[in-house]
Amino acid sequence: MKIRSISLAAALACVASSSFALTPAQIDANTVQLWISGASAPTAAVYGAIRKLCVDANSNGAPDDLHVYLEKSVTLAADAAPGKSAAGKFAAYACTMGPLAGPDLDGKKTVVYHTFDVGSFEAYTPHLFLAGEANPSVSGSVKRLKNIAAATGNTCALTGLATVDPTYLACGSLAVAVAPNANVNAVPTLPVGGVSDTEYTLNQLNLIVGKSLGDIGSEVSTNVAQGFGLAVSFPLYVAMQSSQGLNTAACAATGSGAGITAVNSTPACQPNVSRQKYASLVGGGAADKDAGLLASTLAGSALQVERRVGTSGTQSSSNAFFLNAPCATGLAGGAGTADGSNLVGSTVYPKVTIRSNNGSGDVKTNITAASNANGYAIGVLSLENAPAGSEKFAFAKVNGVSPTSDANQRQTAIDGDYEFWYELVAFTALTAPNEGANLMAGLATVLGDPTVTNLRGLFATPLSGFTNADFPTQVSKGFKAGNACAVATQ
Repeated sequence: MKIRSISLAAALACVASSSFALTPAQIDANTVQLWISGASAPTAAVYGAIRKLCVDANSNGAPDDLHVYLEKSVTLAADAAPGKSAAGKFAAYACTMGPLAGPDLDGKKTVVYHTFDVGSFEAYTPHLFLAGEANPSVSGSVKRLKNIAAATGNTCALTGLATVDPTYLACGSLAVAVAPNANVNAVPTLPVGGVSDTEYTLNQLNLIVGKSLGDIGSEVSTNVAQGFGLAVSFPLYVAMQSSQGLNTAACAATGSGAGITAVNSTPACQPNVSRQKYASLVGGGAADKDAGLLASTLAGSALQVERRVGTSGTQSSSNAFFLNAPCATGLAGGAGTADGSNLVGSTVYPKVTIRSNNGSGDVKTNITAASNANGYAIGVLSLENAPAGSEKFAFAKVNGVSPTSDANQRQTAIDGDYEFWYELVAFTALTAPNEGANLMAGLATVLGDPTVTNLRGLFATPLSGFTNADFPTQVSKGFKAGNACAVATQ
């Protein structure tokens, strides 16, 4: 009995020690430090995948010692998570990695910095810059969370909010001049890769980039798809309901005008936007359009379009779905030209203002601001997003099909009825050390496994090796085989 007690005490001591192993003070010269950058839309999915790569010695489904670091301070627990607009565009995850992370990371204390600032193409741009690509969308500076272990200049504070994992807030960010990493244990100056909403070719063609993928690295399909939708401000949502005969008592909003606090977003009450109308608005036609295109009662009213910058995978997805660009370029033609700019800023037309935003969080913030000002705004967001905290937006149907018929906002896409979705890819840079290559391989595997990653707006495709028959709410019937320009088939 005495021996058992000693053993138990030792075991509990180990658990206690492990649970605090990755605080800032415990990040030392032997800690592996890696950096990933890219898409902002699947931020919560990447965070979820990292959680599964961390060691879980007691097999309780939670990491043993994961600590999360966020750029900004928040007051609501719902906002204290990667991917929430209030928490910022930069994060870091520190834990002891487990076997799913690969042989070069298994058992090692690891910090993974995560930048989800200007979109998918930022997974590639640091490496394009070092490869000599001259393009206005390719910068030699990329922002990153500040050094979370720094003794000075670090304002990170452990929050008392009820978060999924121990979380530090207000860690701040800084611009990093892209340069080769000193070593795998140093604070990184170059990402090892990242996740993109669409494959490199779409971004390359959209942005007229000369370097090929092989010049900088390689990518693999994760065999996981991400749905996208049209998010609208509350006043526009209500006006669209009225124009489409959905202004019934059963579908009524809570409040009116700038005072709307909630709308009825059930499929029966959800207004519709046709592919044709949104394409007409954003495909070279904004100069003679207004809010009346979406709701006849708003003829002559101003409209905000909250799009993303050209480096965004969400914008690439929007271009591909609504404008067939760049898929229909070449001799056959047919691709539309997107209104607005590929760079941050606003393009003002007589009744339509098209604002190009760095991140999905910016789109949510600006649509929320429009709701609070009784304004009419619309933009594309991934279906991983849902209003949280003070956010005020709602998704509309697209071509008569609701993307939000279930809580996970994916079932109509899984069944093959909702078509606005694309497959994520994982990019690994040629310069990535073995630890970085392991990390990206682990992420790709975990993201494509419906038994591991089960998040709103995401679903595995049959090419993951899992079937819809076995996972009818997590695996789709259709797939694109890693080609965004392909029509999904079953």
